[in-house]
Amino acid sequence: MPAMKHPMSGAIYTLRDDGLVDVDNNGLKGVFRFDGRYHSGDLRHADPHMLLWLAGPQLPADADTRKHKG
Repeated sequence: MPAMKHPMSGAIYTLRDDGLVDVDNNGLKGVFRFDGRYHSGDLRHADPHMLLWLAGPQLPADADTRKHKG
């Protein structure tokens, strides 16, 4: 499963198969939706940018806007 470590807090953000994100911040855990809404757990807040980056809507694979012209 994709996971990212927050560069400042050290919290681990892990994308679940159901599209939710597990956040573990020094043993305090919570589950969040990609838009930042709390779902469950003891941890009640998370970085909305990390949630969106990891679990938010993604561009299709063929949406490369940097295609070489020539």
